Amino acid sequence: MAVKLGRKQNYKNLSLNIVAFLVQFIVNFYISPIIVGNVGKAAYGFIGVANDFVAYASIIATIFNSVASRFIANSYYKKDYERANKYFNSFVAANIGIGILLAIVSVILVPFLNHILTIPEGLVFDVQLTFILVFATYVINLLIIVLTTSTFVTNRTDINGVRNVIQYIIRFALVIVFLNFVSIKIYWVALASFIAALVGATLNATLFKRLTPELSFNLKDAKRSYIFELAKSGCWMALISISSILLRGLDLTVANIMIGDDEMGILSIARTFPNSITGVISVLAPLFTPTFISFFAKGDSNGLVKDVNRSIKTMASIMFVPITCFIIFSFDFYTLWQSSLKLNELIMVTSLSIITVVQAYFNSTTATMAQLSVVVNKLRIPVLVSVGCGVVSLVAEILLIKFTGLGLYAIVIPTTIVMVCRYVFFNSIYAAYCIDKPKKTFFPAAIKTWISIPILLSVMYVIRLALPVSSWITLAIDIAICCVIGYIFIVFVYNRDLIKIVFNKVKARKQ
Repeated sequence: MAVKLGRKQNYKNLSLNIVAFLVQFIVNFYISPIIVGNVGKAAYGFIGVANDFVAYASIIATIFNSVASRFIANSYYKKDYERANKYFNSFVAANIGIGILLAIVSVILVPFLNHILTIPEGLVFDVQLTFILVFATYVINLLIIVLTTSTFVTNRTDINGVRNVIQYIIRFALVIVFLNFVSIKIYWVALASFIAALVGATLNATLFKRLTPELSFNLKDAKRSYIFELAKSGCWMALISISSILLRGLDLTVANIMIGDDEMGILSIARTFPNSITGVISVLAPLFTPTFISFFAKGDSNGLVKDVNRSIKTMASIMFVPITCFIIFSFDFYTLWQSSLKLNELIMVTSLSIITVVQAYFNSTTATMAQLSVVVNKLRIPVLVSVGCGVVSLVAEILLIKFTGLGLYAIVIPTTIVMVCRYVFFNSIYAAYCIDKPKKTFFPAAIKTWISIPILLSVMYVIRLALPVSSWITLAIDIAICCVIGYIFIVFVYNRDLIKIVFNKVKARKQ
């Protein structure tokens, strides 16, 4: 099938993946207050811990999943389908092996969870069943990701977005049924995800045959040399996963062991929105990679720089307004959303969320730059930097918890400081180095977006003062006004290309 490249396809990819993110956020928005209000803060926190433990156990999967699509895409674009199939089936064989390994790990780990974590006595069985279902869901997703190479190599991640929306809607419907008509247990949330993953696997199988008929399952094409080649390149990405765990994945576990299970629940609530923002950034940033690979394969470095600069502006255009809205209206949001929490808990959740989400401004505008290290396969330095950041952050967290009275703040403050420094300085400079350009190449585009941050914060804060929030309706009105003003400002300041595309489409329809 033909590969669709270009700006219009990128905007289409972005739009549908944003819709998928919004649906997922609505699911989490619905689930959280029900669990917190009826079962308790600690119970809700264990859903996040279960997902974190899967991340710990699945580091080895990152070795292959992070780079396989790029290797397959490079061969696919050159119409070397025989080589693409060898990479693809080697990828399949590796993930099947990893899936079996993770299944064994879950069988060994789950019976001893109450000896590893602080779990209230009445929740032990619920937490254990939740962990089993979360591990099972990950194994299914591990096999699904093999099939999503079809949407990557053909640059049709918009279709992947549609599939995600369907999965999230199914999950949402099941959660509503389970929590309202069966019982309020945390394992129903995990079971809904498991069933939705099965549906996603079916959809992916259909998409795979339709988008990439040139690729086919045949484990005889799996080659040990190709697996080693993927592993050699991907091992650096596995270290990045380790750094992510050190930076974010251990926060709930550290809170549970060193502070308490209720505090872990508070932190889990506080990180819900920031993690969703990080999630959407991690989904959107790779959408630009196929066009980056195309420019790099053609040797068009100037075109590549322009495309990266364009992606910086596009990411800021999409992300800055919701990030700013959340910062300004976070206390109002949590007051309405988590009505079962006390005032001091609401203040803490708000503060923790704001401190955490600030780094998303800089993550969003440098995330596409970071993709260049994958495009040119220069992964060693960013991996070492990531691991270093993770170690510094974790050590700082433990020391601050032990020797200060900062409590949960000791977990979020070091990570935010370390990551902002990494995004602003390292990502920008190293991206230019990857393509042999001057260090300052990407700073002008990035700085231009960062200048808009205090302006957006000031304007939205004034709106918040002028229109106090007293209900979901007034909150929605305030946010709607802020979004309209914010997006108008951003589009006119540094993303006028989008105006041209919309204008040309309207003009074409009239003719």
